Amino acid sequence: MFLKKFIFVNWGNIPNLEFDFGPINLFSGGNGSGKTTAADAIQTIMTAAHENLFQYNPGQDETTQRGRGGKRVRTLGSYVLGCDDGSYARLEPTDGYLAAVFHPTQGESAEPFTALIGVRAWLDKTANQNVARQEELSFFILPGEQLRLNQLVHGQQNNKHIVPLDKLQTLLIKEYGKTRVEKYDSKKAYLRRLYAVLRGRNDAVTEREAMAAAKAFSRFMAYKPVQGINKFVAEEILEKKDLGDAIRSISGQLKTIHAMERDAGRLVDSIAILEKARDYSQQYIERWIDLNTLDYTLAQHHYQQRQREYLHAKAQQTEHRQALQQNESETTLARERRQQIHQQLVQLEAQRMGISALQQKDDLERQRDDQQQQLIAKAKQLLEQDNLLNHSFELSRSILNDLQDAELIAELPVATDLNSRGLCKQVIEQGGRGDIDFHALLNRDITGDLAALESHLDHARTAQRLHNQWVQHWHGLDSEDKEKSLRGQLARLSHQRENRYEQLANQRQQKLHEIERLQSQQVSYPAHV
Repeated sequence: MFLKKFIFVNWGNIPNLEFDFGPINLFSGGNGSGKTTAADAIQTIMTAAHENLFQYNPGQDETTQRGRGGKRVRTLGSYVLGCDDGSYARLEPTDGYLAAVFHPTQGESAEPFTALIGVRAWLDKTANQNVARQEELSFFILPGEQLRLNQLVHGQQNNKHIVPLDKLQTLLIKEYGKTRVEKYDSKKAYLRRLYAVLRGRNDAVTEREAMAAAKAFSRFMAYKPVQGINKFVAEEILEKKDLGDAIRSISGQLKTIHAMERDAGRLVDSIAILEKARDYSQQYIERWIDLNTLDYTLAQHHYQQRQREYLHAKAQQTEHRQALQQNESETTLARERRQQIHQQLVQLEAQRMGISALQQKDDLERQRDDQQQQLIAKAKQLLEQDNLLNHSFELSRSILNDLQDAELIAELPVATDLNSRGLCKQVIEQGGRGDIDFHALLNRDITGDLAALESHLDHARTAQRLHNQWVQHWHGLDSEDKEKSLRGQLARLSHQRENRYEQLANQRQQKLHEIERLQSQQVSYPAHV
C-alpha cells in the first residue's frame, strides 16, 4: 500500500484541501510554512497520536517538546484550533479531520481504503493563558472507499460548513453503507485494524504488532539532526544484532528449509497420488458416462418398443371397438328378429292348442324328458357303484395272494382256512360285472328290448350277494365285538409285526454302532505275534 491522497480540514494553518501524493514527495518551504504541520498530520494518522508512541515534532530550530523562544508545545487540540505561538485562529469549539487514502501497489490484490480521524477541540480561557482542550476523538476505517473533501466540507465558496463530528458516522453510513464504515473508540483498536488493512487483511493484527509498527513509523518520521552519513546509517538504518542471535536465526532458518524440503517431498508425493487419483477419476467418469449412455440407449430402445406396442394395442383397441359396435348393431337386429319369431311362435302355439293329438304328443314328450332326467341320476349312481366294484375286485385278488403266505397261515390260521380261500375265489370268479359295458349300455337306446337286461340283472344280484358275504366274513357284522373279527385280528397282527420290525431295526442299529466302535479300536499286531 502507498499513500495516494491526504485531506486536511481545520488542521493548523493549512487550508481545507486534498493533497495528492506521488511516488516521491518533498516538503520544502520557509519557517512557519507548514512542513512540520503536514508531517504531524501524517504521523497522527499512522500513530493515532498515542502518548507512548509519538510526540509532535518540534518546530524549526527546536530539539525538545518544551517551549523555547516563546513557542508553545504542539498538541492535537492546538492543531485543530490553529494555534501559532499562543494565538488561535479558531476561538469557538471546532471539529477537525485528517483523512489518508491508501492505494495498493502494483501486484497487490487488496482494495483501496481510507483512514479517518475526527477531533473536537475548544479553547479554555479560565487560566492566565489560553489552553486548547480536546473534547472528543473518533477513528474510522473505510475499507474499499476513497473519501473526498466535499464529503467533510459542505456548501458553496462563500457558505461552506464543516460536517459536525457527532453526525459524521450517520452521513458516512448513508453514503457508503453500514458494512463500509468501521468506527473505533480506542487508539489501540484503530491501530490494530489500520496495520491489518495495510497488509490487505480483513481482520486485525495483534496489539503488539500494531504498537511495534506504529513505533517504527514514529521513529522514522521524528526530527533528528544529521551529524554524518555514516552515523545516520549505523543508527537509523542498520540494527544492532548479536552474532549469536544471527547464528541461531540462520540455524532456525536452515531447519525451516529442511522441514520445507520434507514438506515439499511429501507435497510431490501427494501431487503424484492426486494425479493418479485424477486419472482414475477420469477413467471412472468416462466409464460411468459410457455405462449411463448405454443405459440411456437401452431405455430409449425399450421406450420406443413400448411405444410401438402401445400404438399397435391402440389400433387393436380401435378395431375391437368398431367390431363391438358392429356386434351390438347385429345383436340389436337379431333381438328384433327373435321378437318377431317369438310372436309368430306364440301364434302357432295358439293354433296348435286347438288339436288334441298335438296336446298328447306334448304330454308324452314332457314325460320322456322327466324319465330321461331320472335315468341320468341313476346312471351316475350306477357308475359310482361300478368303480367301487372294480376296486373291491382288485383288493380281493391281492388278499388271495396274501392268504397263501406261509407265515400268515402259521400266525392266523382262522383267516387262511379253506373257507376263506374258497369264498375269495368265488368273489374273484363270479363277483365281477361280467361282460356288461355300462357306458355303452347308457348310450344305447333300449326301448322295447328289456329282455336283454334280465341276464345282466341276475349276474349283478349274484355278484352283490357274494360281495356282501365277503364283507361279512372279514368284518363280522353279526358280532358286537369288532376286535374279534378277522379284520381286527389281522390289524393286531400287522401292528405286532411293525413293532417287531422296529425292534429289529433298533437292534441292527446298535450292532452297527458296536461294529464301528470295534473297528475304531482295532489294534494291528506284528506278524510274529
